[in-house]
Amino acid sequence: MLGLVWSLPNTLIGLGFALLSLTWPRPHHGLLLARSNRGFAYLFLTRRGFGAITFGRVVISATPLTPRLLMHEGHHTRQYEVLGMCFLPIYLFLHARRGYAANPLEREAEACAARAFDR
Repeated sequence: MLGLVWSLPNTLIGLGFALLSLTWPRPHHGLLLARSNRGFAYLFLTRRGFGAITFGRVVISATPLTPRLLMHEGHHTRQYEVLGMCFLPIYLFLHARRGYAANPLEREAEACAARAFDR
């Protein structure tokens, strides 16, 4: 419960991102999932070659969410619960210093998905 409250400001950012993407998230196993092939999410994600982005408990995707991608994004939700409002500055700092592929937060989320699906 504390993690939910701690990540709430990021979840509100996610709800705003979803609205700018002309969609509204629906509940799914403790997450809020929004899919949009238009609006801000579509432009932001597809231009960078990404399928989805997570803010707090909100996962916004421009592509269908596969179980593996959902596991990856769900792990980011757990990271938000630990880091709270510090997640975004830490993530962006690591992204700027190391790039996407070497970002420890991305590597951890990818390792979580790989353990679950790449056997």
